[in-house]
Amino acid sequence: MSRFLCLGLFAAAVAAAAIDDAKEKFAAGDFVGALGVADEIPEGDAAYTKARYLAGEIHLLLGDPAAAEKAFREVLKKKPGAEPALTGLGRALLERGQAAEAVRVLDEAVKAAPESGRALCFLGIARMRESDGRKGRKEVEKGAQLAKDDPEVARASVVAYLRDEDPDDAGRAAHRFAKAQPKSPMGPFLVALVQEREKKYDDAIASYEAAVKLDDTFLDAHKNLAILCIAQNPLYTNQERTEKAMKHFDRYFALGGRDEEVKQIYATLQQFIQAK
Repeated sequence: MSRFLCLGLFAAAVAAAAIDDAKEKFAAGDFVGALGVADEIPEGDAAYTKARYLAGEIHLLLGDPAAAEKAFREVLKKKPGAEPALTGLGRALLERGQAAEAVRVLDEAVKAAPESGRALCFLGIARMRESDGRKGRKEVEKGAQLAKDDPEVARASVVAYLRDEDPDDAGRAAHRFAKAQPKSPMGPFLVALVQEREKKYDDAIASYEAAVKLDDTFLDAHKNLAILCIAQNPLYTNQERTEKAMKHFDRYFALGGRDEEVKQIYATLQQFIQAK
């Protein structure tokens, strides 16, 4: 074996070890650590595109869609037409309010992988956003059926139904996923979303708490729970809810959450507590 081949195999092994480390950190809920490892993998490494894709997913999770968009575009420079990266890019564009561009990207993703329920579901959501709900519902329903075990697809469909002012279908979808996946924190999280819409706030708080009990690294459950405790606590008169909100805000930020709106709400709450 030549010296150059040995060096090439060694470099590949190092890259593989790095991406495995990033994935392990991600699975353990160390999202910031996983992102740090992924960001250290240089463009020339064999694991570069996997690292940029993982970075994109982490940025979405942490509430930074602009950074997610950049990461997914870096993947697509190396692998044009890759469905997972196209779908990730479409999701990032949706989070940034760019529905028309998301439709274009997600339509490309569906053409690349017609069997992808995730791509089809998010394409439907993008069309619903672009057309104020007049289009896209069928794609959402078919995508949810194709990817019925995908928590993100389940969430996307429930949110789409709620945006479409259809809490009944949202509730059915939420309870169906919760029943099919009893160990997934997404089940009680989706039920909580519907309960919030129905103004069953105490039930929603309990459901969000059930979600974080199943997975304490579920950022959006911590975020929604904290915000709900504040929204249903006029002038912070309910001490128990104020303390609960602080607890879950703190956990959200400890996990690496970066949502700017959440930061503003948290800052306002801190100012009130300090002024007392």
